[in-house]
Amino acid sequence: MAGKTVTIDTNEWVYPDVSGTPHTVTNAQTFTFTLTDGGVAAVQYAIDTAQTLTTTDGYTLHFRPRGDVAGNALYIGFLADANNAGETHYNRGEIEVEDPTSGILQRWRISKLTVDDVDAPTSISMTCEDQFGNRFSWDGVTVAAS
Repeated sequence: MAGKTVTIDTNEWVYPDVSGTPHTVTNAQTFTFTLTDGGVAAVQYAIDTAQTLTTTDGYTLHFRPRGDVAGNALYIGFLADANNAGETHYNRGEIEVEDPTSGILQRWRISKLTVDDVDAPTSISMTCEDQFGNRFSWDGVTVAAS
């Protein structure tokens, strides 16, 4: 397992809340995830606990880690080494973020994901869709070792 830090720079993430109202994540905000490399076709990512980001209009986004009944993290994956720099679609797993205005959990399904190197990512691009029909995209956010 390896810790990774994602850095969101200026205007890289415009977050739509439940009603679709956009909130721009403040420059240089970071969050972490754990990468578990189970082999050439079994690379998985899980958002770490207690992750928050602020927005330029004063909201705080709270990531909610997903787990099973035994308390084990539910991962986003499986990615394969062959996916390096290639698009994957609708991978297993979701990212949950508590909506900054209502407290409702938005369950973000990754509809499109591109990672430069799934075992040692330095850049991630993705598009996510929630259960309310909202969508956001990242284009080349920076990833580094934690």
